[in-house]
Amino acid sequence: MTNLILCNMSTAERPYNVVGLGINIYSAEELCYLIAQNAHTLDHDFMDERLCEFLDKQLNLTELSDKLREILRAKGNLSDFVMAILEEVGYCDADEMRNIKQILIESAGLSPARKHKSRGDNLLRARKFARAIDEYAGTLKKIDADAEPILYAAVLHNMGTAYAKLLLYEKAAEYYLEAYRLNMDDESLIMHIVCCRLYMSREQYDRMLIRCGYSDRIIDSAEAIVKTRDDYSSSSNKYARQLAELKGLKESGMVGRYYEALDETLDLWKREYRMSLT
Repeated sequence: MTNLILCNMSTAERPYNVVGLGINIYSAEELCYLIAQNAHTLDHDFMDERLCEFLDKQLNLTELSDKLREILRAKGNLSDFVMAILEEVGYCDADEMRNIKQILIESAGLSPARKHKSRGDNLLRARKFARAIDEYAGTLKKIDADAEPILYAAVLHNMGTAYAKLLLYEKAAEYYLEAYRLNMDDESLIMHIVCCRLYMSREQYDRMLIRCGYSDRIIDSAEAIVKTRDDYSSSSNKYARQLAELKGLKESGMVGRYYEALDETLDLWKREYRMSLT
Protein backbone atom coordinates (compact mmCIF):
# COMPACT_ATOMS: atom_id res chain seq x y z
CA MET A 1 0.00 0.00 0.00
CA THR A 2 1.28 3.48 -0.84
CA ASN A 3 -0.75 5.66 1.53
CA LEU A 4 0.41 6.41 5.08
CA ILE A 5 -2.28 5.20 7.51
CA LEU A 6 -2.25 6.08 11.21
CA CYS A 7 -2.90 2.92 13.20
CA ASN A 8 -4.07 3.36 16.80
CA MET A 9 -5.05 -0.28 17.31
CA SER A 10 -2.94 -3.43 17.30
CA THR A 11 -0.97 -4.55 14.27
CA ALA A 12 -0.78 -8.18 13.27
CA GLU A 13 2.29 -10.37 13.21
CA ARG A 14 0.87 -12.21 10.23
CA PRO A 15 -1.18 -10.34 7.60
CA TYR A 16 -4.62 -11.12 6.30
CA ASN A 17 -5.07 -11.37 2.55
CA VAL A 18 -8.31 -9.60 1.67
CA VAL A 19 -10.50 -11.83 -0.48
CA GLY A 20 -11.13 -10.41 -3.93
CA LEU A 21 -8.46 -7.72 -3.66
CA GLY A 22 -5.31 -9.77 -3.23
CA ILE A 23 -3.84 -7.27 -0.74
CA ASN A 24 -2.28 -8.02 2.64
CA ILE A 25 -3.34 -5.95 5.64
CA TYR A 26 -1.84 -5.74 9.12
CA SER A 27 -4.34 -3.55 10.97
CA ALA A 28 -8.02 -2.73 11.36
CA GLU A 29 -7.37 0.75 9.97
CA GLU A 30 -5.90 -0.73 6.80
CA LEU A 31 -8.98 -2.93 6.49
CA CYS A 32 -11.27 0.09 6.75
CA TYR A 33 -9.21 2.02 4.23
CA LEU A 34 -9.51 -0.82 1.73
CA ILE A 35 -13.25 -1.05 2.34
CA ALA A 36 -13.62 2.67 1.69
CA GLN A 37 -11.57 2.50 -1.51
CA ASN A 38 -13.18 -0.66 -2.88
CA ALA A 39 -16.74 -0.67 -1.53
CA HIS A 40 -18.19 -0.96 -5.03
CA THR A 41 -16.33 -4.22 -5.71
CA LEU A 42 -16.97 -6.07 -2.45
CA ASP A 43 -19.15 -9.15 -2.60
CA HIS A 44 -20.17 -11.95 -0.22
CA ASP A 45 -16.71 -13.54 -0.48
CA PHE A 46 -15.59 -10.70 1.78
CA MET A 47 -17.75 -12.18 4.55
CA ASP A 48 -15.14 -14.75 5.50
CA GLU A 49 -14.64 -16.66 8.73
CA ARG A 50 -10.91 -16.20 8.18
CA LEU A 51 -11.39 -12.45 8.59
CA CYS A 52 -13.16 -13.04 11.89
CA GLU A 53 -10.29 -15.23 13.03
CA PHE A 54 -7.77 -12.57 12.00
CA LEU A 55 -9.58 -9.82 13.88
CA ASP A 56 -9.91 -12.01 16.94
CA LYS A 57 -6.50 -13.68 17.19
CA GLN A 58 -4.21 -11.20 15.45
CA LEU A 59 -5.79 -7.84 16.37
CA ASN A 60 -7.50 -8.74 19.65
CA LEU A 61 -10.85 -7.41 18.42
CA THR A 62 -12.86 -10.21 20.01
CA GLU A 63 -16.13 -8.31 20.36
CA LEU A 64 -16.06 -7.27 16.70
CA SER A 65 -15.18 -10.80 15.69
CA ASP A 66 -18.11 -12.19 17.66
CA LYS A 67 -20.46 -9.64 16.09
CA LEU A 68 -19.31 -10.57 12.59
CA ARG A 69 -19.67 -14.27 13.28
CA GLU A 70 -23.24 -13.66 14.43
CA ILE A 71 -23.95 -11.91 11.11
CA LEU A 72 -22.50 -14.91 9.29
CA ARG A 73 -24.60 -17.37 11.31
CA ALA A 74 -27.73 -15.33 10.62
CA LYS A 75 -26.85 -15.21 6.90
CA GLY A 76 -26.85 -11.43 7.11
CA ASN A 77 -26.07 -9.12 4.24
CA LEU A 78 -22.77 -7.61 3.18
CA SER A 79 -23.78 -4.10 4.19
CA ASP A 80 -24.38 -5.16 7.83
CA PHE A 81 -21.06 -7.01 7.92
CA VAL A 82 -19.07 -4.08 6.56
CA MET A 83 -20.79 -1.44 8.65
CA ALA A 84 -20.12 -3.45 11.81
CA ILE A 85 -16.40 -3.23 11.04
CA LEU A 86 -16.47 0.48 10.27
CA GLU A 87 -18.51 1.34 13.36
CA GLU A 88 -16.21 -0.61 15.67
CA VAL A 89 -12.93 0.71 14.29
CA GLY A 90 -13.99 4.35 13.87
CA TYR A 91 -11.62 4.97 10.98
CA CYS A 92 -14.26 6.65 8.78
CA ASP A 93 -16.38 9.62 9.75
CA ALA A 94 -20.20 9.60 9.65
CA ASP A 95 -20.44 11.02 6.11
CA GLU A 96 -17.95 8.50 4.75
CA MET A 97 -19.82 5.64 6.39
CA ARG A 98 -23.14 6.78 4.91
CA ASN A 99 -21.53 6.99 1.49
CA ILE A 100 -20.00 3.52 1.81
CA LYS A 101 -23.32 2.05 2.93
CA GLN A 102 -25.08 3.63 -0.05
CA ILE A 103 -22.48 2.21 -2.42
CA LEU A 104 -22.93 -1.26 -0.92
CA ILE A 105 -26.70 -1.06 -1.28
CA GLU A 106 -26.53 0.17 -4.88
CA SER A 107 -23.97 -2.44 -5.94
CA ALA A 108 -25.68 -5.37 -4.19
CA GLY A 109 -27.47 -6.44 -7.36
CA LEU A 110 -24.48 -6.16 -9.66
CA SER A 111 -23.05 -9.27 -11.27
CA PRO A 112 -19.40 -10.18 -10.59
CA ALA A 113 -18.53 -8.96 -14.08
CA ARG A 114 -20.11 -5.56 -13.48
CA LYS A 115 -18.36 -5.27 -10.13
CA HIS A 116 -15.01 -5.95 -11.78
CA LYS A 117 -15.77 -3.50 -14.56
CA SER A 118 -16.58 -0.90 -11.93
CA ARG A 119 -13.26 -1.57 -10.25
CA GLY A 120 -11.47 -1.19 -13.58
CA ASP A 121 -13.31 2.07 -14.21
CA ASN A 122 -12.15 3.44 -10.86
CA LEU A 123 -8.56 2.43 -11.59
CA LEU A 124 -8.87 4.18 -14.94
CA ARG A 125 -10.16 7.36 -13.27
CA ALA A 126 -7.30 7.12 -10.77
CA ARG A 127 -4.85 6.99 -13.71
CA LYS A 128 -3.70 3.48 -12.77
CA PHE A 129 -3.82 2.54 -16.42
CA ALA A 130 -1.78 -0.66 -16.47
CA ARG A 131 -3.69 -2.05 -13.49
CA ALA A 132 -6.99 -1.08 -15.12
CA ILE A 133 -6.03 -3.10 -18.19
CA ASP A 134 -5.40 -6.12 -15.98
CA GLU A 135 -8.78 -5.68 -14.32
CA TYR A 136 -10.60 -5.28 -17.64
CA ALA A 137 -8.86 -8.34 -19.10
CA GLY A 138 -10.12 -10.40 -16.17
CA THR A 139 -13.59 -8.91 -16.54
CA LEU A 140 -13.83 -9.96 -20.19
CA LYS A 141 -13.34 -13.59 -19.13
CA LYS A 142 -16.45 -13.32 -16.95
CA ILE A 143 -18.73 -12.03 -19.71
CA ASP A 144 -20.45 -13.95 -22.50
CA ALA A 145 -20.10 -11.57 -25.45
CA ASP A 146 -23.10 -13.13 -27.19
CA ALA A 147 -25.34 -12.79 -24.12
CA GLU A 148 -24.14 -9.34 -23.02
CA PRO A 149 -22.63 -7.62 -26.08
CA ILE A 150 -23.14 -4.08 -24.75
CA LEU A 151 -21.37 -4.80 -21.45
CA TYR A 152 -18.58 -6.63 -23.29
CA ALA A 153 -18.20 -3.69 -25.67
CA ALA A 154 -18.11 -1.21 -22.78
CA VAL A 155 -15.19 -3.09 -21.24
CA LEU A 156 -13.40 -3.19 -24.59
CA HIS A 157 -13.93 0.55 -25.07
CA ASN A 158 -12.55 1.39 -21.64
CA MET A 159 -9.64 -0.97 -22.21
CA GLY A 160 -8.90 1.02 -25.34
CA THR A 161 -8.93 4.21 -23.28
CA ALA A 162 -6.46 2.74 -20.80
CA TYR A 163 -4.10 1.78 -23.62
CA ALA A 164 -4.48 5.23 -25.18
CA LYS A 165 -3.57 6.88 -21.88
CA LEU A 166 -0.41 4.77 -21.90
CA LEU A 167 0.22 6.13 -25.43
CA LEU A 168 -0.14 2.62 -26.85
CA TYR A 169 -2.36 3.88 -29.66
CA GLU A 170 -2.16 0.85 -31.93
CA LYS A 171 -3.43 -1.47 -29.21
CA ALA A 172 -6.02 1.11 -28.21
CA ALA A 173 -7.27 1.34 -31.79
CA GLU A 174 -7.79 -2.42 -31.89
CA TYR A 175 -9.91 -2.44 -28.74
CA TYR A 176 -11.98 0.58 -29.82
CA LEU A 177 -12.70 -1.06 -33.17
CA GLU A 178 -13.67 -4.35 -31.54
CA ALA A 179 -15.98 -2.41 -29.22
CA TYR A 180 -17.57 -0.60 -32.17
CA ARG A 181 -18.27 -3.86 -33.97
CA LEU A 182 -20.35 -4.92 -30.97
CA ASN A 183 -22.04 -1.70 -29.91
CA MET A 184 -22.06 0.33 -33.17
CA ASP A 185 -21.47 3.39 -30.98
CA ASP A 186 -20.01 6.41 -32.73
CA GLU A 187 -17.82 7.19 -29.72
CA SER A 188 -15.93 3.91 -30.06
CA LEU A 189 -15.46 4.44 -33.79
CA ILE A 190 -14.31 8.04 -33.33
CA MET A 191 -11.75 7.00 -30.73
CA HIS A 192 -10.55 4.21 -33.03
CA ILE A 193 -9.90 6.81 -35.72
CA VAL A 194 -8.20 9.14 -33.22
CA CYS A 195 -5.77 6.41 -32.27
CA CYS A 196 -5.15 5.48 -35.90
CA ARG A 197 -4.34 9.13 -36.61
CA LEU A 198 -1.83 9.12 -33.74
CA TYR A 199 0.10 5.96 -34.59
CA MET A 200 -0.15 5.77 -38.39
CA SER A 201 1.82 7.77 -40.91
CA ARG A 202 -0.26 10.33 -42.78
CA GLU A 203 -0.19 8.14 -45.88
CA GLN A 204 -1.34 5.06 -43.96
CA TYR A 205 -4.05 7.05 -42.26
CA ASP A 206 -5.43 8.50 -45.49
CA ARG A 207 -5.47 5.08 -47.13
CA MET A 208 -7.32 3.65 -44.13
CA LEU A 209 -10.00 6.35 -44.33
CA ILE A 210 -10.51 5.76 -48.05
CA ARG A 211 -10.65 1.99 -47.59
CA CYS A 212 -13.14 2.12 -44.70
CA GLY A 213 -15.33 4.89 -46.11
CA TYR A 214 -16.09 6.63 -42.82
CA SER A 215 -18.40 9.62 -42.98
CA ASP A 216 -17.05 13.17 -42.91
CA ARG A 217 -18.89 13.76 -39.63
CA ILE A 218 -17.08 10.91 -37.91
CA ILE A 219 -13.69 11.89 -39.33
CA ASP A 220 -14.14 15.55 -38.42
CA SER A 221 -15.04 14.58 -34.86
CA ALA A 222 -11.89 12.46 -34.58
CA GLU A 223 -9.67 15.21 -36.01
CA ALA A 224 -11.13 17.71 -33.55
CA ILE A 225 -10.20 15.45 -30.64
CA VAL A 226 -6.65 15.05 -31.90
CA LYS A 227 -6.24 18.82 -32.10
CA THR A 228 -7.63 19.57 -28.65
CA ARG A 229 -6.40 16.68 -26.51
CA ASP A 230 -2.79 17.48 -25.62
CA ASP A 231 -2.62 14.61 -23.12
CA TYR A 232 -2.13 12.19 -26.00
CA SER A 233 1.29 13.56 -26.79
CA SER A 234 2.26 15.70 -23.81
CA SER A 235 5.86 15.32 -22.71
CA SER A 236 4.57 15.63 -19.14
CA ASN A 237 3.00 12.18 -19.49
CA LYS A 238 5.30 9.95 -17.45
CA TYR A 239 5.10 7.18 -20.05
CA ALA A 240 6.03 9.39 -22.99
CA ARG A 241 9.82 9.15 -22.69
CA GLN A 242 9.90 5.35 -22.64
CA LEU A 243 7.49 5.10 -25.53
CA ALA A 244 9.43 7.64 -27.56
CA GLU A 245 12.44 5.34 -27.27
CA LEU A 246 10.35 2.37 -28.38
CA LYS A 247 9.04 4.31 -31.35
CA GLY A 248 12.62 4.61 -32.56
CA LEU A 249 12.73 0.82 -32.96
CA LYS A 250 9.74 0.86 -35.29
CA GLU A 251 11.05 3.80 -37.30
CA SER A 252 14.37 2.04 -37.77
CA GLY A 253 12.62 -0.99 -39.25
CA MET A 254 12.88 -3.24 -36.18
CA VAL A 255 9.15 -3.89 -36.16
CA GLY A 256 9.30 -7.28 -34.45
CA ARG A 257 11.47 -5.94 -31.67
CA TYR A 258 9.15 -2.91 -31.35
CA TYR A 259 6.10 -5.06 -30.56
CA GLU A 260 8.13 -7.28 -28.26
CA ALA A 261 9.40 -4.24 -26.38
CA LEU A 262 5.88 -2.81 -26.11
CA ASP A 263 4.69 -5.96 -24.35
CA GLU A 264 7.74 -5.98 -22.08
CA THR A 265 7.21 -2.34 -21.12
CA LEU A 266 3.53 -2.84 -20.35
CA ASP A 267 4.33 -5.89 -18.21
CA LEU A 268 6.90 -3.80 -16.33
CA TRP A 269 4.35 -1.06 -15.60
CA LYS A 270 1.90 -3.69 -14.33
CA ARG A 271 4.53 -5.21 -12.03
CA GLU A 272 5.48 -1.79 -10.70
CA TYR A 273 1.87 -1.07 -9.84
CA ARG A 274 1.34 -4.44 -8.16
CA MET A 275 4.47 -3.89 -6.07
CA SER A 276 3.08 -0.52 -4.93
CA LEU A 277 0.15 -2.37 -3.34
CA THR A 278 2.20 -4.69 -1.16
